[in-house]
Amino acid sequence: MAVYRSGDLACVTHFMTRWPANTIAFHPTLPLAAIGTGAYDGGWTYEGELLLLNLSTGTTVSVLACPREVRQVAWRDPQTLDLVLAIPCDEDEQRFGTTSLACSIQRDDWDRAATAMLRMPFGETPVPDGPQADLALAAAIVERLCLERGLRWVARRAVWAVDSLPDGRIIAALEGVCLECWSPASEEPLWRVPTDGAGCQVNVLPDRRTALAVTQTAPRFEDRRWTTDPSIVAQVDLESGALEMIHEPAWPAIVVSRADGWWALRGTEHTGQGAPEEITLRSPDGAPAATVSLGRYDLFNHFFGIRYAPDLLFLQGRTDKPSRDKWVVAVDVPEGSMQRLFPLEWDEARGGHLFGGCGAYLDDGAGPALVHTGSIHNRAGLLPGNAFVVRRAYPTGEVQWIFTADHQATALDADSDFVYVTFNSGELVLLRTEDGAVHARQELRVNGHRVVPLSLVRLSPDRLAIGTLDGRVLVCSLTASPDPAGD
Repeated sequence: MAVYRSGDLACVTHFMTRWPANTIAFHPTLPLAAIGTGAYDGGWTYEGELLLLNLSTGTTVSVLACPREVRQVAWRDPQTLDLVLAIPCDEDEQRFGTTSLACSIQRDDWDRAATAMLRMPFGETPVPDGPQADLALAAAIVERLCLERGLRWVARRAVWAVDSLPDGRIIAALEGVCLECWSPASEEPLWRVPTDGAGCQVNVLPDRRTALAVTQTAPRFEDRRWTTDPSIVAQVDLESGALEMIHEPAWPAIVVSRADGWWALRGTEHTGQGAPEEITLRSPDGAPAATVSLGRYDLFNHFFGIRYAPDLLFLQGRTDKPSRDKWVVAVDVPEGSMQRLFPLEWDEARGGHLFGGCGAYLDDGAGPALVHTGSIHNRAGLLPGNAFVVRRAYPTGEVQWIFTADHQATALDADSDFVYVTFNSGELVLLRTEDGAVHARQELRVNGHRVVPLSLVRLSPDRLAIGTLDGRVLVCSLTASPDPAGD
């Protein structure tokens, strides 16, 4: 969420919400805004918050004692706040005949809001589900406000992937954009390939003239079940942005690649009985080769994106429970033979349930290794110290060093000197490749406001490109104590 000054639209405060923001209402007399957030979790509950934002200080307070999705807020008068909340969970829909419940809360201390001060029950009554917010209309209003003030505004969100090209250009995939290309000297992209969904992966092929770009539309909730369209894998000419070839798997998928250009499609559908259990191997020119049974994909912890890998690497779980007992496996080409390399969990005594993550292959003075991220699952959520970056000998998996963190890693790149890691807390950390010691760490800010990094690529020994949640591509200069600055 962000608050902008009405005159010049300068950002005066900026903060992250735990759930998507649905609605906002300004208090009729106080410098206060009520913000409703939340969403369905996809399986049972409707969670969210009611936030009160002090417009003078920029501080926020979450006032609901229990998480609930807040769909509408309106101030009836200075003391009364009208709300529309979602039902707590699926089983309540049959009882109420709707997923929306209305209530009103009257207080005279809104200017002294305290955490969790609003407790159940709220005296809710069923109301018909309202129409979804018109995002196109909201974007048009913002664009009009900017034009009236001589400003140019373009909606950009979530840069999920970035990569670099030998001539210094940067390519990025983001919401609404399959792939775009930037020159360091340009203020506009050299070319852009739009998409109806989100660009979520980029794999530059060894010729450095073409790239595979994966796009995916958002899941839809229809007839009490989630439906996800198949992914599209576009082969894009990096000089002109022209589409050379389109690969259309029959299901949502991710691309896993290795350094020589061989790649594979792995289906990510996990909700139905028809979920694919095979991966399809492809040669560098896109021709299909063998298919290999790898077991079902698991939503949270099957992805294992390793840069510069000499093999096609995957996580494979148990046949009966794909989320359990993960092993790192390598699939050879073109025949598709598979080799189990090492368990994802390196501490047998702990017996942890580990989630996979992003990483990179390197071969330095200490020998070949994988440096990868991940986290240890706990039913209470991600506990402090349960996220990690680990260096492991390749292909045997012996642990050489571990760096622990409190927040999930979002992207990683590495060279012979440093491992560069970003976290969803907004932090960039540089670790020494040889021993994992912290060389430097920096909170990423643009114009004084914290940004959340989603993707990263090393451009040179002293420069990184970082894609952010709010649609930016930052070019960060590294010094002894990095102070990244967005270009």
